[in-house]
Amino acid sequence: MSVECRSAPSPATQARALAAALPRLTEEMHRISRRFDAGRRDEAIAQFFDLAKTAIRTQRDDLTCNGHLIQARTTVISVLRIPARPRPGKPIALLLPGLLAALPLVAVRALAFLDLCDIVLCELPGHGASGQVEDVSLDAFATEYAAMIDAALPRATGLTVIGESLGGLIALLLGKLRPAQIRNVVLVDTPFHLTRPELAAWIGATWRDSGTRPYVRRICREIMGFDPVDGNVERMLKLHEMVRDVPFRCVHIAGGTQPPSGIASTVTDADIAALLAANPALLFTPPVAGTGHAVLLDNPAGACAALQALIVRGTAPAS
Repeated sequence: MSVECRSAPSPATQARALAAALPRLTEEMHRISRRFDAGRRDEAIAQFFDLAKTAIRTQRDDLTCNGHLIQARTTVISVLRIPARPRPGKPIALLLPGLLAALPLVAVRALAFLDLCDIVLCELPGHGASGQVEDVSLDAFATEYAAMIDAALPRATGLTVIGESLGGLIALLLGKLRPAQIRNVVLVDTPFHLTRPELAAWIGATWRDSGTRPYVRRICREIMGFDPVDGNVERMLKLHEMVRDVPFRCVHIAGGTQPPSGIASTVTDADIAALLAANPALLFTPPVAGTGHAVLLDNPAGACAALQALIVRGTAPAS
């Protein structure tokens, strides 16, 4: 795996460009979501993927991307390939975003790793253009992604799966379902204590601000153990044992306590201790400076550098 991160445009220039474009991108995303809700699906899908291209151009005007709907086990998964055509010699990484993450805006965050690998960005079920899955569970979502790999990347090996936030838990299960194809799993500030009050409160507030979608409420209740309507904890969920006996190399990129956006890292010292007790081989980067839970939004260059440092030492995922 190459470890050279792009030096131009500078992180500061990219941050300013994204900050300037974010209100317009967010409003356009809401407008497209209303088209989905109104049943204008074909029109919304085309605009959805076009918006992803627009979002990427705020950071890298040299890049192209292609959007696809891939039939999975029971539904379709919305996928964005960055760049549009495979690059010779570049490994492939699947990026699984977290809850409430819209694919066009996640595409910008995915660019953090683009000089390391080609990115196949896979949206969560029930988000954007992806269909809903009747069984709302981590296992069911991982099974959908496994079927998507079978359909879209049947001969691929040595895959890396990058799981952002909740997507990290699904990435762990996906890696167990396809051990012959998935070599590395990279977790990005993945919470293993899902019912932590501050996390539930932040998700609830974000859910209310973004349209109170019923399917997302189901995910909160049936996967994360709390109701975003009032933050009521319905069952306590601590999932640190998920990292035990994994058949792949695994590293966790930790967020920090200085979030420009959202909340601070959801990974505490107690979480790290519990995860290492379950799997002593699990690797952690130091907390990425100037970030909170939204590591790839707050400091994408820092996230790239944190992973790069482990690769250089020869102790982290490699292509």
